[in-house]
Amino acid sequence: VEEEDIEKRNEKPEWVEAFLQRTFFDGCTLHPIRRNEKNRYCINCDSSACQYCLSSTTHRHHKILKIYRHVYKDVVSLVAMEKYIDCADIQPYKSNKRLVIALNPLPHCGPILNTETSCDICKRRLAEPDLYRYCSISCKVIAFERKSSDLAPPFLSIMSPKKALKVEHLKHKRKGKPQRASFF
Repeated sequence: VEEEDIEKRNEKPEWVEAFLQRTFFDGCTLHPIRRNEKNRYCINCDSSACQYCLSSTTHRHHKILKIYRHVYKDVVSLVAMEKYIDCADIQPYKSNKRLVIALNPLPHCGPILNTETSCDICKRRLAEPDLYRYCSISCKVIAFERKSSDLAPPFLSIMSPKKALKVEHLKHKRKGKPQRASFF
């Protein structure tokens, strides 16, 4: 990875902090229709919105995240969020056949018995501690802000598509010349 890539990966997207502090699922005052909630976030405008707000031409080409509820907490689709930040090391949860990640820590379930099996920041128990280090996006953001070196993980920004293609070329292709071990 080039030095320029490392610098890009060590940036915190400007909108993340405001996104994590935003309140969702309130009724929309502009569209007071029954059961109409603000469950979308426009990254470009830094605002929560309902489905009717987004149908206006104002948000036509904007980056939009849909927010879901899981265990009474706000979550976002892992696939959708991966387009905007590096979601590595964040514990995903299954919600309605969809992998989601929490915006903020989910409620703690039981006492903390082993700190090696819990979130590095809030100490919430992780389902798969050998694969993940954080229980939510906000915990990873806190860890990012506390790190001592730009070379050290965690990273928040994702590499640009051009840079990602360069990395992809380093991987072995599925077809082509077999690369097998010799029979000794």
